[in-house]
Amino acid sequence: MNIRAIQEKILSDREYIFSRRYVKRDFSFRELPGMAVIIVGARRSGKTSLLRSYARMLVDGGLPKEKICYMNFFESMEDMTISLVEKAYFELYPEFQDEADVWFLFDEVQNLEGWGRGVSVLMDRHPCHVVLTGSSAKYLSVDIADEMRGRGLSNSFYPLSFREFCRFNGVEVQGGGIYPISLQNTLSNLFSSYLERGSYPALAAVDDESLRQMVLNDYFDLAYSRDIIDRFEVTKGTLLRKLLFRLVKNSGSPYTVARLVHILKSEGFPTSAELVASYIEMIKDTKFMEEVEIYGTESERKRNPRKLYAVDHQMAVLFREFGYSEGIVLEHAVFSALLRTGMKISYYRDADSYETDFVVSDISMVPRALVQVSYRLEENRTREIRGLRSAMSALGMRRGIIVTLDEEGQEECEEGIIDIIRGWRFSLDPEAFIAIL
Repeated sequence: MNIRAIQEKILSDREYIFSRRYVKRDFSFRELPGMAVIIVGARRSGKTSLLRSYARMLVDGGLPKEKICYMNFFESMEDMTISLVEKAYFELYPEFQDEADVWFLFDEVQNLEGWGRGVSVLMDRHPCHVVLTGSSAKYLSVDIADEMRGRGLSNSFYPLSFREFCRFNGVEVQGGGIYPISLQNTLSNLFSSYLERGSYPALAAVDDESLRQMVLNDYFDLAYSRDIIDRFEVTKGTLLRKLLFRLVKNSGSPYTVARLVHILKSEGFPTSAELVASYIEMIKDTKFMEEVEIYGTESERKRNPRKLYAVDHQMAVLFREFGYSEGIVLEHAVFSALLRTGMKISYYRDADSYETDFVVSDISMVPRALVQVSYRLEENRTREIRGLRSAMSALGMRRGIIVTLDEEGQEECEEGIIDIIRGWRFSLDPEAFIAIL
């Protein structure tokens, strides 16, 4: 591919992103000098739009747009390489060669041959910023992170938070946690819509439930066929689909590999613990589901069941046989809100099988918050509070949280104080509630 054609693409791709409107995402990434930023996230979570809107944000902040080289590589381009992009860009703008505020934003970078080496050389030659995304049958963002090991810093990215969902629907919510009654009513209604529509950006404004179900089924098929089957060259596709279907259908429920093997064998799928465990690792790599272990020592984590949560709360109930489960949807929405804090998430279960849904810990596994989820607390008040009090006592926590749909209040108990918080309020700013504990 000749230099002139690449230069034309640089200019046309830039013109495209500045001719469109993008909704701001509440996402900031970590950077280190000499290292590329890799945006790691599930398919359809909005990584491409994020990259484009980030370019707009840089310009709005005063950066000349000429200092941005955004390029998408959605399709393989014969003979295109990172080194040719570098040459083409700096021939256009030779005065920027030693400038530290030049940004290279590469989308679907895996479609270029030798891209990993090319990016490393680019960063060695110029004091620039490089941001990468990718998702395809060949590479996902996690593969890009592996390819750039030592020269890249991964930053996890998820579908829409509730605050972003509000923005997608024309409501900008400021921080602070104090809202006028009229806005509270709006936020309560929007949260109900968020629970019904899910967190994928493409569905944020879709009212038609049957259309949403169709799109979610397509996303499931993409995760199965493109992100796992094609990428890992899986030969036992029917077995994998059955496993993924079961895990999504029972999203948020405890599982063991041994139990899954038993179920699959009983349904006529010969398999082994090693194969099932390897398939689960593949599923986790796609970022389609996230794993939660029990809170405890390493030996306790190994011998107790784990849970897999779909990152989208509507995906979690896509295959439920007994209709829409509001409690499961709310639990997944709270889980997704906690994911965005970047803290470690576990669950707690005592000797009497009373559970607390989420233990939120820092990097040293010191618990910072205990979060129980109950759609309608009055229906399960005794059990939910019993489980939370057990965790508070065992982990030495003087406060606990119960997230509900529409109940608020505070209860005192022997172990301390339990704050009861509406789902919309907690989802807008989970860090604020964790910080006060």
